[in-house]
Amino acid sequence: MEATEKRRYFRPGDLLAILLVLALAAALFGAFFAARRGGAAEIAIDGETVATLPLDRDTVYPVISGDHHLTVHIEGGEVFVTDADCPDKVCEHTGRISAKGTSIVCAVARVSIRVVKGGESDADHTAG
Repeated sequence: MEATEKRRYFRPGDLLAILLVLALAAALFGAFFAARRGGAAEIAIDGETVATLPLDRDTVYPVISGDHHLTVHIEGGEVFVTDADCPDKVCEHTGRISAKGTSIVCAVARVSIRVVKGGESDADHTAG
């Protein structure tokens, strides 16, 4: 009689290699989404920055621009607008934002709220 060999699907090192690949994939996935998350909300009126607020601290910030006002909320790392007195309320309907580079604009009040990384502009250099 012939001895039957027991067939192995995985060698001991295969499982370790699979776990390392999965750990690397999870780390890259987490780093990608962490990099997209902004660090601060930059509020500008007529293009001039009037406030830069960190996203890691819940805040309510009233904005007055001419005859218009709106309220900027930071809650749970997200920025959103309430109580805008403009007629179309596009800024309120934009909803919550948190990804770097996204923005909320109230054209009537000439207010923009932009999510930036770490409380600074994304520009590397300023031409002058």
